[in-house]
Amino acid sequence: DATDPPLTTVRQDVVGMGRLMVRLLMERLNDGTSGGDSVITPTELIRRASA
Repeated sequence: DATDPPLTTVRQDVVGMGRLMVRLLMERLNDGTSGGDSVITPTELIRRASA
């Protein structure tokens, strides 16, 4: 690791978020809506020595 102690971080599924964003964009383009909806994606806490 690059830090000492290793830092606690939050992991997000960036590939899954990209797929979701493309799907939402395509839905908005097809429906003609302007959007404005909130989206909550799952995260995972990675506990390391700094926790």
